[in-house]
Amino acid sequence: MKIKAKRRLLHDTAVICVLLCTASALTLPASADEPYDVYNYNYLGEAVPSQAGYLAERAISGIDLGTTPLDAPSDLFKDESDAFYLVDSGNNRILKINSAFDEIIQIYDSFTMPDGSETTLNHPKGVYVSPDSGLMYIADHENMRALVCQQDGKIIMEITKPESTAYDQQLAFLPQKILCDNAGNIYIVLNNTTKGAAMFDADGNFIGYYGANTIARTATVIANYFWNAIASEEEKRYRARSVPTAFDNFDIDPDKGFIYTSTSSGSSETDIVKKVNPEGYNLFGYMSDYTWGDLFSTWYSGTNYKTKIVDIDIGDDGSINCLDAATGRVFQYDKEADLLFIMGTLGDQVGAFTQGSVSAVETKGERCENIYVLDAGKGTVTVFEQTGFGGIVHDATQLYNAGYYEEALEPWLEVLKRDGNYRRAYLGISSAYYNMGRYQESMEYAKKADASGRYNRAFERYRSQWLRAHLTTILLGIVLLTACIWGIKFWLKKRRDTNATTEKGGRSVMMDFTQPQWVKHVIFHPFEGFEDLRWKKGGTLKYTIFIIAALFFALIANDRWCGFQFRPLPDAMFSVVPYIMRSAVYFLAWVIGNWAVCTLLDGEGTMKNIAIYSSYALIPYIVQMFVQVILSHILVRDEIVFFDTVYYVGVIWTVLLLFQAVKAVHQYSFTKTIAAIILTLCAMLIILFLAVLFLSLFQKVYVFFYSLYTEILYRVRV
Repeated sequence: MKIKAKRRLLHDTAVICVLLCTASALTLPASADEPYDVYNYNYLGEAVPSQAGYLAERAISGIDLGTTPLDAPSDLFKDESDAFYLVDSGNNRILKINSAFDEIIQIYDSFTMPDGSETTLNHPKGVYVSPDSGLMYIADHENMRALVCQQDGKIIMEITKPESTAYDQQLAFLPQKILCDNAGNIYIVLNNTTKGAAMFDADGNFIGYYGANTIARTATVIANYFWNAIASEEEKRYRARSVPTAFDNFDIDPDKGFIYTSTSSGSSETDIVKKVNPEGYNLFGYMSDYTWGDLFSTWYSGTNYKTKIVDIDIGDDGSINCLDAATGRVFQYDKEADLLFIMGTLGDQVGAFTQGSVSAVETKGERCENIYVLDAGKGTVTVFEQTGFGGIVHDATQLYNAGYYEEALEPWLEVLKRDGNYRRAYLGISSAYYNMGRYQESMEYAKKADASGRYNRAFERYRSQWLRAHLTTILLGIVLLTACIWGIKFWLKKRRDTNATTEKGGRSVMMDFTQPQWVKHVIFHPFEGFEDLRWKKGGTLKYTIFIIAALFFALIANDRWCGFQFRPLPDAMFSVVPYIMRSAVYFLAWVIGNWAVCTLLDGEGTMKNIAIYSSYALIPYIVQMFVQVILSHILVRDEIVFFDTVYYVGVIWTVLLLFQAVKAVHQYSFTKTIAAIILTLCAMLIILFLAVLFLSLFQKVYVFFYSLYTEILYRVRV
């Protein structure tokens, strides 16, 4: 009986363990088998865990396809019939592979020239198949030519170095990538020019260059431009020239005719990805502060790197797929350049790649169901398949991009149920509510997505809607407010005591001012107000403390409480220290610096008077910040001129008051006042530098004594 009981106990324990293991496996995320962290970016720009949009299913080698191993493959292209063309550069051939990517249809390793002779490829780099004619365009790199041939391998045109004055004849013709537009124009990326892609017409005649990158406006470039403008012709020959970085890959949207380019140079800060229209204009040019790839140079795992977008593919649904050689990641965006998914990493597993060796990315399917990544180092093609979550996102994105915003609402809501951090869903829901006329809800979701532009658009409509509904109440309120103000002013005028004015020393001196009247007097009559303030000793430090406290809260209000369409900072990024620095510390540095400088310049002002006069001068600046906060909840971005006007009036007014305050408190001339202000600013920098140095030294001393205390305490206890 005891043996049976023990066996039963062991059996029950085993069953429980199996059930627990099964439950644990069922609770694992969809990306548990992936060799990398699946993440996305939230509205704060922070990398957060996310649902996987794609999973790596298999890696295919040349042997898997029934041929010899791939040697340094460099390009991959899918045609209209979903057949793939793989450029096997090291083996001097192009493989045509079926839609399932498991069988070779044809191997192009020799071609027939128009005269009937045979020719072979020499380290080809790129391939493109026209969706209209079915012609195959090949960048035959080492043979220094581009070929246009039929599917049976018969060459109908060979393009070599153009004999044109527009083409530098000293440069070799080294085609790297190639494509053709709907008009039959041929574009060839050359790896030894920065002028853009060489452009040829349908007959192979050289037209010029297309889509060159712009020069990044760095400090070095600006300095070179300045010196070249004043340098002689002889000096210009020996000066370094600023040239744009060449893009090295591209793809075309055959439906719209837009060419998308990618630049992998680590030194490039602009034009990493471009969308170029037929006129050569970059439609992504307005996105000057946009980041392609990871938002920071420290990606999710914490390793520093520089983005190198080596290939770009435009999916059938308009999605933009960028391949980053630095991390082996594919960044997928919708046609509006909003991030959808991130996949891939560096390593040896399926779904991971060799650093710096990924060379091409291609997509298949109306909803971009599959993504193919070519790894030249491994000689494999990795296939990523779309997950259920990815399918919902693409369904919602397609509806949204087609203009069916209301129909896209439910899919976007479903996306949020599965991943509450998915920023693109908030954008889609905001747009859906906007088109449904539900502007307040649109504003709410735009705010959650940190999309101030969308918020501004919805707020403008909501404001118009609200004004139409409350116009009568607003007008009545304005009338009542005007009447109240007029009544209060009339009552104050009757009860106000008139101030006696006496003449002394050739100037008028105001008698018996209260502190609020002194403040008003110096603000609106600065030239005589500060003189009267000095003569009557009317200022007080209590008002100075109050004004600096008001400056502290005004800075916070201006940064944190502005209308979302004008808000400069996200809500999460808050620390009281910068506001203390910008109010109390800067003001104290100004007072001490001005007193120290003007003591050497025979100034008559005491530190107390400098503090009082300077604080009074800050009032217009403080008031304009509170006014800006109020206006930001009324105005939209198109009316920013009123917003800026308030700012500039406040700043200029404060500068004038501050100038007159320094002039009056020290009894300086105009020129000496300017010199005193400049020297005071220099003194402020020295004071702040010494303060930082002192704090740093204090911190080190504190850490030293704390470590000593900890060590002694440890020794005593032991």
